[in-house]
Amino acid sequence: MLFKLIQFDEEKSVHNSINGMAERFRKMLTEPGAIELPGCYDTLSAMVLEHVGFKACFLSGYGVAASLLGNPDIGLTSLSETAMATKNTTNAIKIPLVVDADNGYGNEDNVVRTVSELEHAGAAAMIMEDQIMPKRCGHSANKKVLPLDLYMKKLNCALKARQTPMVLIARTDVAEINEAIERVKCFHDAGADVTLIDGLQSLEVAEKVATRVPGLKQINLIYGGKTPILSAKKLEEMGFKVLLYSTPALYVAMHSMMTSLKMLREKSDLNVISSQSMPFKEFQAFVETHYFKRSYTAHLNNEDGPTPEKKAS
Repeated sequence: MLFKLIQFDEEKSVHNSINGMAERFRKMLTEPGAIELPGCYDTLSAMVLEHVGFKACFLSGYGVAASLLGNPDIGLTSLSETAMATKNTTNAIKIPLVVDADNGYGNEDNVVRTVSELEHAGAAAMIMEDQIMPKRCGHSANKKVLPLDLYMKKLNCALKARQTPMVLIARTDVAEINEAIERVKCFHDAGADVTLIDGLQSLEVAEKVATRVPGLKQINLIYGGKTPILSAKKLEEMGFKVLLYSTPALYVAMHSMMTSLKMLREKSDLNVISSQSMPFKEFQAFVETHYFKRSYTAHLNNEDGPTPEKKAS
């Protein structure tokens, strides 16, 4: 697989990505060790993931649907909304962002546009699944998928549409594991950089995937989901390269807000949640520090804060 990644750079006439993150993530795939890929649901949560030391992060379609629209993950988020969330996030962080592109938002023409929009938004990689509408979270029941030949048309269009080294992760949601393995073998043979069988339901099934699927493999772990939660060390030993933790930021934030704000509502005293809350100055310092670290805002940094707008005389 290392040869395949190098071959892409040498034989494809592509432009560099707008932020260099596709190149960085592609390099990470060739280096030793597994990549831990925690999910964010907006720009601020991505900044936190970067701040605590993760080397890459994942823009969760599930998380964007919930946080931006208050919707379940059933395909209601549009490409425009995903691209805007991607652009806002890549402008704010300096680590690769892998983007959940659902099923490419339609047919082959939609897929080509999806690739272009996410490349221009600065995505380091995109994940495209084989579900039909209405699509569902990978750990949900009753998922339906495209016939293999139709998904392969979409995948080939995505691969050919790339104008940058953006990594393409091909995902299947087929429930029957042997069929799923045969599908991702086809994805790998077609040129997908990484493959993902979502919703693995046991350690035995995960081991089968790790053994029988060629190339670089991703596994998706969700707290309370279908797949058994194993350590990064164990998953790496099994043969998984990308360890996707789809929802930790979303679930931790939701749990904290529900617990603390319920307490505030009951006690009507802001002091009762002070121990669970970041104080004003600390939050301001976090946001302002990250803002002034960006290349296009560094010249604005001064002790007095942002310069007031001058009114015309």
